[in-house]
Amino acid sequence: MKVLAVVFTVRREKSSLTLQVAEEICREIRSVWGGDTETEIVTMSELPVQPCMGCKTCFLEGMCPQDRTDGMATLRQKMKECDALVVATPVYMITVSGWCKCFLDRCASYCHVFEFAGKPCLVISVTAMTGGQQAADYLSEMMEVMGCAVAAKLPLHQHDGHGLVIGSEAARDAVRSAVAALGDAAADPGKYVSERTEQQFAALRDVYRRLEVKWMLYGQKFTWEVSTFRERGYMNCEALKDALKEGCVENGREDPS
Repeated sequence: MKVLAVVFTVRREKSSLTLQVAEEICREIRSVWGGDTETEIVTMSELPVQPCMGCKTCFLEGMCPQDRTDGMATLRQKMKECDALVVATPVYMITVSGWCKCFLDRCASYCHVFEFAGKPCLVISVTAMTGGQQAADYLSEMMEVMGCAVAAKLPLHQHDGHGLVIGSEAARDAVRSAVAALGDAAADPGKYVSERTEQQFAALRDVYRRLEVKWMLYGQKFTWEVSTFRERGYMNCEALKDALKEGCVENGREDPS
């Protein structure tokens, strides 16, 4: 088993609280899962992601022009190839970090094809006092609409009186429960596909079915999104859970660039 932890900060020094939390969670995963479980932590210092330019190339071609010059293509492939995913963000101004937002903006087309369908995912936010729940909720929602099976979300706090305090017994218990849930999602990802994800799947499938008929009638070329839905067999699935059960989801696909 390979677990990838993506930490949305450029800080690699030990003073980074978010990095410390990610390292603790990875240790817990290795301890509980045992065997040949491997963990890898990447930050935005190794794989920096530039802001979205709004050119919409990703919707049409499945890649961003910036994929050739920054770390997004490599990060995407790592996320597809891992068996489970941990995403962790520090909280800035009551939301995710700027690096995290840059990543999410670049994932716009992924939401239209459920790029990480069925990928077991644990969401972490780390804050001094406030904004942890808001950041965790937002990041969790974004991972869900990319198809992830979000097993748990953990807003963790540095100071007492604001929620789960890092280093407390309650926080350690929460981490253990979250790691157990992540293992459960790895065994049965369909159980963790959210209703929000299924609603988006049904809406996009219906839109793409209409476009498919129209474009075939007029001999128009399919966009990357519609082509990908067709190739993965989603057009014939009533729900994303069905696609996971039927093995339609393709993991580890090479980047189209």
